[in-house]
Amino acid sequence: DVHFHSFEHASHVTMSAQKLINKVVLRNSTDMNHSLLSMKSSTKNDDKDLRKQNEEADLFFSTYGISSDPLAQFAVVFAALVHDVEHRGVPNVQLIKEQPDLGMKYKNKSVAENNSIRIALSEFFKPEFADLRSCIFGSDGDESRFRQLLINVVIATDITDGERRAVERERWQEAFLNDGGDFNWESEWQNKSEDKLPHIDVSLKATVVLEQIVLASDVAHTMQHWLTYVKWNERLYKEMWAAYASGRAEKDPTEGWYKGEIGFFDGYIIPLATKLKECGVFGNAGDEYLGNALRNKAEWIEKGQAIVAEFEAKIKRKSNGGNPRNNRASSSSSIASTK
Repeated sequence: DVHFHSFEHASHVTMSAQKLINKVVLRNSTDMNHSLLSMKSSTKNDDKDLRKQNEEADLFFSTYGISSDPLAQFAVVFAALVHDVEHRGVPNVQLIKEQPDLGMKYKNKSVAENNSIRIALSEFFKPEFADLRSCIFGSDGDESRFRQLLINVVIATDITDGERRAVERERWQEAFLNDGGDFNWESEWQNKSEDKLPHIDVSLKATVVLEQIVLASDVAHTMQHWLTYVKWNERLYKEMWAAYASGRAEKDPTEGWYKGEIGFFDGYIIPLATKLKECGVFGNAGDEYLGNALRNKAEWIEKGQAIVAEFEAKIKRKSNGGNPRNNRASSSSSIASTK
């Protein structure tokens, strides 16, 4: 009955996260090639040491250190793979009702996400993966840093936690918006002396961007081709219907699904895609994701009601035409309602 939060979803999220990571690295490589060509054509009297310093600074600062941080890259892709391990096909509020001991264990906060983290770390730190870990954790502190990165980005996928989302918005504001519209990030490091560069802090920007990678990848289907969006939208509908049919959800997902998707685009997907563009590290992927989100919303407005009717008809045909329960109520559709 877990039609959406399956291993196929984990694979899709992982590939989407890897794509965004690659965009960070490849964007940086392209920019550096242009920079090198420019420097070759510069005057012979240029300070070669300063140019080399600028190259290294560009490599690090233009992607907030992410392109130079393989551990962070691995942690993000690993998090994408494991973020929904043992998902039960119901949101946290229902999971707490069904498994109160599990809820108490995590103080009723991000229960499914914390459970996935526990299972993933338990598997990853088994003795048979010792050689793999020795390759990944090359220096002191790498293991604890990996754990913290994993926890941060997986917990971030609990988008129904209003308190956590408020903190995420504040971090984004602090990292990218508090400097004002005329702020030029490149001026912070370019042509700075070597002794000043270590004092430029990229940690907040890097943390926020890593979170955005996993958040965007978790709902990547909404920012990809229309057919991909509809495919995963139907799977989410089927998962929520299965929960309703088995008495694990109070509301029939059909009512409100069409309008709920529009609200999800407006309130979450489009702002998220806009952040991918604004943070400036994903090259043309920011424009691609935002453009697809806007087109999918427009097409959903046009075709969504008929699509929802077909979703419902297929479910009813499969269940021999009857409603599984007499209690039908409206619901708001979004991936948020399943987390």
